[in-house]
Amino acid sequence: MKSFMANEHHNKLKDDLAAVLKKHGEHLSPQEILAIAAQVVGMIVALQDQRTMTPDMAMELVARNIQSGNKAAIEQSLGEVKGNG
Repeated sequence: MKSFMANEHHNKLKDDLAAVLKKHGEHLSPQEILAIAAQVVGMIVALQDQRTMTPDMAMELVARNIQSGNKAAIEQSLGEVKGNG
């Protein structure tokens, strides 16, 4: 599957989604947020054009980006720890 570098529009959407999660984070547990986010991802997967993206392709894309998000969160956390030391 083709990968690409995030552009300004990608980063803006990601930042907006993160802001929404932060807004509701004080009222929901991390597990609830994860479950709701997974439901939204499922809805987005269902909206893909089946002629150009198979379910397997969609799940591969989701898995790769989960890994990318995990890596970014860990790097950010490590940077914050180093900055406080």
